[in-house]
Amino acid sequence: MPNLSRLSEKQDKELVELLISGSQEALGELYTRYKKRLICTCKQYMRNDTDAEDIVHEIFLQIWEKRHFLNPELSFLGYVQTMIKNNILKKLRHFDVHSRFSRNILTNEIDSTNETEDTIIDNDYAKLLDGLIERLPPKQKKIFRLSRIEGRTHKEISELMQISVENVRNHVSLALKKIKDHLLQHTDIHFQMVIIFLMFFL
Repeated sequence: MPNLSRLSEKQDKELVELLISGSQEALGELYTRYKKRLICTCKQYMRNDTDAEDIVHEIFLQIWEKRHFLNPELSFLGYVQTMIKNNILKKLRHFDVHSRFSRNILTNEIDSTNETEDTIIDNDYAKLLDGLIERLPPKQKKIFRLSRIEGRTHKEISELMQISVENVRNHVSLALKKIKDHLLQHTDIHFQMVIIFLMFFL
């Protein structure tokens, strides 16, 4: 039976280990610890507070269902933030797909399905993301992927790459600037895609 005393004093890693073993109390502590920050993040992109809270609740339910796949060595907050951003991206894509699909049907431009349209848009996002990251210098590219794709903290990357935390922070900041500058300078890129990528990287 895991020791559930003084959960508020435990590190995230310890709580994740308890969560993996089936502790609902550990999940509750993690939720209490980060819910305000996560809801605040969601509020930047959702229509109202209720939608933001619903997303956070939904993500923590998913975490409970997938608890056996968690890695205690990785940043829990980074992992949850990535899940939330992916959830918001999915909702934004669905809204954009529905809007475009409706317009096309009304103008008789296409005869398609939401699934087909969604696949095309997903492929566009993936290709654009990979292309922009591949343009970064090798070291900057690796650090950026560790930070924004794998969700690792600056400290974890610092230890892995054997460089200072400040150096890691500078590489991530420069990579973000290059990607955002590229998106904003190319007006041929769909505006919705630009907004989504700017949101995803921040």
